[in-house]
Amino acid sequence: MLTTVAAGRVFDYSYCIGMYGMSGQGFWSPQDFALGSDGVIYLLSRGVEELGQRVSKCTLDHEFLGQFGGFGPGDGQFIWPRSLALDGQENVYTSDEQLNRITIFDKAGTFMSKWGTPGAGDGELAGPSGIAFDADENLYVVDSLNNRVQKFSKDGKFLAKFGELGSGDGQFDLPWGICLDHKGDVYVADWKNDRIQKFSPGGQFLAKFEATSTGVGDLHRPSGVAVDSEGDVYVTDWGNHRVQVYGPDTAFVTTLVGDAQEPSPWTQTYIDANPDIIKARRRVNMEPEWRFRRPVAVNIDAEDRIFILESMRHRIQIYNKEKNYEEHPINL
Repeated sequence: MLTTVAAGRVFDYSYCIGMYGMSGQGFWSPQDFALGSDGVIYLLSRGVEELGQRVSKCTLDHEFLGQFGGFGPGDGQFIWPRSLALDGQENVYTSDEQLNRITIFDKAGTFMSKWGTPGAGDGELAGPSGIAFDADENLYVVDSLNNRVQKFSKDGKFLAKFGELGSGDGQFDLPWGICLDHKGDVYVADWKNDRIQKFSPGGQFLAKFEATSTGVGDLHRPSGVAVDSEGDVYVTDWGNHRVQVYGPDTAFVTTLVGDAQEPSPWTQTYIDANPDIIKARRRVNMEPEWRFRRPVAVNIDAEDRIFILESMRHRIQIYNKEKNYEEHPINL
């Protein structure tokens, strides 16, 4: 177990889930995921060109439960999928940047409905990216190419919007990920402005998380954001291959860089079946494989465990936030 201690917080690396897979067990250029009931994970893979687009289901115990969706413009298909969220019934909502729509499946993967119209008017979409539900099951959608966030009912009725192109407070430049905290405040990964912005549920600017004047806590193209029960903010720093952690007051806390020294059971099974790979891994420094590579999304569960998705390593790394950690005194 590898431990990161900083500013009164303790993060213990736990384990990883996943591996590369064009289909079936494994992920391919994963973009987002959500934590369902009974330890089930729903994960959205983008694939490459016309292959690999799908939602995969697996458990925290590495059991692969199946997949649904596929490439194409039809019902229940994807071209350039980006984000995924679950409603209260565990129906699966997905965004597609190319098709400019939201597609909905039930928890078993059966197509239910879709909505979305391309454009720049109220309720229209251009490159929809991150999506997240509030407590009333309204869906916030990061309308990336329109540099705004829009709020919809579950069936796609336009309710509200905020944001515009720019670098000032409350403005965006190609925003990406989104999350809500337990108060309903909204956090948006402002990708090209290299910061996270925090808003009230109604869209009023509240705060921002970014580099200090000395450069501490800097971000380069942040992609995802999550908030734990204590208000700490976790950002997938996509361009720097790391996760930056900030306190509720926006102060920088620490950096997580990835600690997956042990492959996932899926990957280990593949390694064990290939003697040449075993020999090759003994000859090289494996540390680069432990570290994050293009972290793209982050989620927090009810136990404040941190789940970090890597698009280039096709896996999720999991950390525990220890709340009762105590260093024992050493008498010299």
